[in-house]
Amino acid sequence: MATISSVKPTARAIASSVRLNFSLALGTGLLSLLVAEQVATGWIAFGDRLNISRRDFNLTEIVVIVGGILVGLLALWTAFQFLINREQSVRAYFNENRPMPPALLFTTVTIFLIGIICLLIAIQVITGWIPLGARTNISRRDINFPEWGTIIITLIWGGLCLRTALGLWRRERPAWSWGQWALFILTLVGAIILFSGAFDIPSTLSRGQTILDNLATIIQLVAPGLLIMLACLTAYRYLSAEYGFSGAQKVISGTLAERAKARDISGLRLSAGQTIRARLAKSPGAGAIIGFIGLFIFFSIATDLFLEPTSLASALSNNVTRGMVAIGTTMLMISGEFDLSVGSLLGVGGLMFMGLLTGQFPPGIQPMHPILAGIISTAFVCFLGFLNGFILIRTQIPSFIVTLATLLMYRGIPLVFIVGGKTLRYADYFSVQPFIELSRILLLVLCVALVIGIALVGRAILTNAYHRLQERWSQYHTDTDNDFRALGLAMSGILFALNTVILVGLVVGFAGSALDQMSHITQGSPYLTINFFDLMNGRIASLPIIGDISRDINLRMGVVWWLLTVMIFQFILNQTRYGNATFAAGGNPGAARAQGINVNRVKITNYIVLALLVGIASIFDAARLQSIDALRGQGLELEVIAATVIGGALLAGGYGSIIGALLGVFIFGMMQTGLVLIGVDARLFDAIIGAIILIAVIINNWSRRIKT
Repeated sequence: MATISSVKPTARAIASSVRLNFSLALGTGLLSLLVAEQVATGWIAFGDRLNISRRDFNLTEIVVIVGGILVGLLALWTAFQFLINREQSVRAYFNENRPMPPALLFTTVTIFLIGIICLLIAIQVITGWIPLGARTNISRRDINFPEWGTIIITLIWGGLCLRTALGLWRRERPAWSWGQWALFILTLVGAIILFSGAFDIPSTLSRGQTILDNLATIIQLVAPGLLIMLACLTAYRYLSAEYGFSGAQKVISGTLAERAKARDISGLRLSAGQTIRARLAKSPGAGAIIGFIGLFIFFSIATDLFLEPTSLASALSNNVTRGMVAIGTTMLMISGEFDLSVGSLLGVGGLMFMGLLTGQFPPGIQPMHPILAGIISTAFVCFLGFLNGFILIRTQIPSFIVTLATLLMYRGIPLVFIVGGKTLRYADYFSVQPFIELSRILLLVLCVALVIGIALVGRAILTNAYHRLQERWSQYHTDTDNDFRALGLAMSGILFALNTVILVGLVVGFAGSALDQMSHITQGSPYLTINFFDLMNGRIASLPIIGDISRDINLRMGVVWWLLTVMIFQFILNQTRYGNATFAAGGNPGAARAQGINVNRVKITNYIVLALLVGIASIFDAARLQSIDALRGQGLELEVIAATVIGGALLAGGYGSIIGALLGVFIFGMMQTGLVLIGVDARLFDAIIGAIILIAVIINNWSRRIKT
């Protein structure tokens, strides 16, 4: 029998929590009254103030003044109650019908006022008083896409906040759950608004002026976000303190099954923060997820140029090579090994492809067809990858030493054949791009096969989604303890509808392509001529729904091949026996051998898979630049290993994910683009990447400790 002890907060922890709640409530009250005073005296203006003097107030400012005074007084009262009375139980309010505590009244009013403000924002956008997006030559009566998005989001969020506030007032138990989630999200929103205003402070200061000279403007920039963050954080801490409290248990001894059962939290009510922490603990790439979201928000706030389509497209297109190699590196690292020679392999693959295409390497050959050149170059790189694995298995030398040696050996190939710092350019030998002819009959058969395959897979997906919707519908009437059953039902319905639309769209799209190929065949055009470089990594000129893409947006075909490869290997790693064997080979080789898994074969295969992806990436790289130099790929190995580690993979093996590696590469892309846009010295890039790696590894280790 397991011995279990309850983990209860100590008196010191309770006193510390009370002091923090008191400080937050006091700060919220003082700041709220300050904002109300600044708006009332005209130093802070909200809404449209065209031809309105300081003595006049619009509707938004009246709401801010009244709400600020109300929230300020309630916050000060709450702080006083925290100081003199530590027992303000939410549970007693719901279960024992006790009077509403001051802190809960403050929480209810805060949620109510935020709901009112959201509805006011929607009205202001609808009436044209708050313009969003590009409105050149657009009247106030016309609404653009960003404005429609803002209207829909603020109306939905405002309605949810008002309904939650009403539920708290009526003692409806689901409002407790909805309220703490709403406050958690609003705290993050307030922090984003605060940092956004803080980034605008330098632009408001004139040369020679100090912060005190522009105090009113600075308060206007930072006070709204700070007030929302403090008020919602105070309310969230109070509302979630008792949420789901069930006497957390600590296991001291017992069998493995008894200890696992005692630690199981799947049936407990968890606050928003606890739920997110538990979900992240199940993800190998917790650090990558947090880092991706944090950096995306940071750069979006720091510069308006980051969210421009040109910047986002460049961040994707510039990392196709790194992303393809990161997929194979993740597979290899999960199996317990890694490869330092990928940068040299990329250089060899690019040299082989461009040399075969131009007839320059190996010496004395004739120029080859692009497809044949790509197949031969990729096969040669796979052979080199096989050598890495074969030497490792035969000699039992650590992969670090083996691949460090082959890094130098393979780098010698392009250094010998591309001498004097020259560059092997396709344009130096041919003035016409390499075009290939694809059989329209083959394309027709491929489109028909894809239609059939999508229909079969779609049937299974829609069947599962429909059964899930039916299950949610039955739970909605029976599972009354689930406070989010209505949300689950709605999300299941939306997911079913979205899957239906996507699958029907894919079927119609490929069926239309099949009919188009058939019409060309009947018209006497049996072959489709296409530029090989464009097919591999050319610029995308248009997308199905978006339409034509401006030439300023550098979105490449390599991004499409990269994301398709991510989906394929995500399926292989998580849904196939080979994926299970890869995890087993890296996690516990002895146990894997006992189960009949050929660990050596798995590792050699993953070396070949990595080399295959490096060979394909070298073709993408050569197709984009249409040239190759002797140092191509130098330093790629460290960048890819860093991206993979950020994505959650362990150097020891047995842990990682393809999606995590994708996010790790995205982080690299955002860093490259974002640091340039905000004007950071490029020499600091490696230092910042090192800090990101360290933080991501710490978060990943923390999540694994929580999981175990």
